[in-house]
Amino acid sequence: MTVSFVGALSAGVFAQPLTVKQDGTPETREPRKPGPMGSPEAEMLRRAEIRHEEETHREMVERADEAAQIGDEILASFKKNNSLTRDDLKRLERLEKLARKIRNGAGGSDDDRELPDPPGVIEGAVTRLAELSGDLKKSVLKTSRLVISAAVIERSNEMIELIRHIRSIKKP
Repeated sequence: MTVSFVGALSAGVFAQPLTVKQDGTPETREPRKPGPMGSPEAEMLRRAEIRHEEETHREMVERADEAAQIGDEILASFKKNNSLTRDDLKRLERLEKLARKIRNGAGGSDDDRELPDPPGVIEGAVTRLAELSGDLKKSVLKTSRLVISAAVIERSNEMIELIRHIRSIKKP
């Protein structure tokens, strides 16, 4: 019996749980086959990929939240001062960067379409920008990390064009 045990150890079976049959001989088991996820390495890679996707989506939600806040701040400042201040122009720049990052994160790319029916006065443009940034936030919150949202991309593009339009109104 000791010879078969030593033979089993030298054959590499020692890595598997060892059971003994009724006749005293060791019983070997078939090595585990990878499950539906594949190998443990593939499973670890997939889990890391999922964590990365979740982190990216969380960052997109945070950007949309910040964009909505900036849109509201610009509108409040405009109503108070009846014009855009230097700080508002900096906020517009930040808002444009956020909109681009959100659009890229949603799977969109540069789209140099003209803004349909642009507001003629700056007050209307700033009001529309605040509404649009709020709509963008709602759209991002509704979208999961697994979905490419045409609405998010469209609203981001519209925000970028509206910001360009506001700058052109501001600088005659």
